[in-house]
Amino acid sequence: MGTERKTKTDIIFREQHDHEPVKFSEINIELQPDDVILAGHDEGFYSENNSWDAHYYLEVHRERLETDEEYEKRQDMEKFMKEDLKKRRYENYLRLKKEFESDETNSKEEN
Repeated sequence: MGTERKTKTDIIFREQHDHEPVKFSEINIELQPDDVILAGHDEGFYSENNSWDAHYYLEVHRERLETDEEYEKRQDMEKFMKEDLKKRRYENYLRLKKEFESDETNSKEEN
């Protein structure tokens, strides 16, 4: 299991306009040197089940280390997954062992 903290990316600002581009002057937060700014235009999509209108967007993404709570939760999940995987592999091993032992018994009976 990894013991290092992982980096998380948060969207700390998002603005969307339907008919005009979003301007950098609309960013109402203090930017940091490592912030990533994503801006673009989505052409939109229309279908029976899922549709959205064309729009302009601007997002500011910021990286941070995971919090103590997120770290503990991730460690618990990794431990659970490792134990669950081991249990499943063992169950699979027993199932295969039984299958091959019965095949051996059947082939001895045929001879």
